[in-house]
Amino acid sequence: MTMLSVVQLFCRRTNLDVPATAYGSTDDQVRQIVGLLEEEGIDLASRGDWQELTYEATHTSLATEDQGAIATIASNGFDHFKVDSFWDRTLRLPVFVLDGQEWQAVKAVSLSGPRYQARIRGGRLIANPVPTAGHTWAFEYISKNWILGADGTTYKQFFTLDTDTLLLPESLLLMGLRWRWKKEKGLEYAEDFATYEGQVKKAIGHNGLKKAFSMAGGSRGPSPGIVVPQGDWMQ
Repeated sequence: MTMLSVVQLFCRRTNLDVPATAYGSTDDQVRQIVGLLEEEGIDLASRGDWQELTYEATHTSLATEDQGAIATIASNGFDHFKVDSFWDRTLRLPVFVLDGQEWQAVKAVSLSGPRYQARIRGGRLIANPVPTAGHTWAFEYISKNWILGADGTTYKQFFTLDTDTLLLPESLLLMGLRWRWKKEKGLEYAEDFATYEGQVKKAIGHNGLKKAFSMAGGSRGPSPGIVVPQGDWMQ
């Protein structure tokens, strides 16, 4: 659905005048609804690792600690890494992601390998030890851009056209818009909010493909070694 169609559907269900246009409208009511829908989409996008907002980035490693701006490497509105998805495809080994404490510990004791480790600091992707140039690094990330322009190629976080397509579930956006609108109007919204929260949790739980939870923890990705495919290989 487009932004305009969602606004029109909301107005129809709420018994409000249905606008012919929404973005750039001079009607205060319509402008408020558009603003609340935008607020809802930005918030909903941050609630989970939506498959609709998941993208892959590849990067050719540089022979320096600073690999460049993460917004340039993951150019479609980078928000955060997908857990355990960072790999050096040249070495066929994972790149370990460190937090600040781990990074400082590694630097303090001058550890240098054998596997690369990385973190984001100041909007820059930095790595230790200094990588060999020319390796192909790849990872998945979640984008904050929950809107697709009518051209089919422009992703964005804020509305600019009535024809903007919403990438997140329309039913959730409508439910979120409803309780936010009631709240702004000073109306009772607790029941709508509770129903919305339940549906958001359900949608996030069902979104994309899910693997069985492992009590052993750790990455489920391939590990170095000899891989023997399943089958009757004894014959």
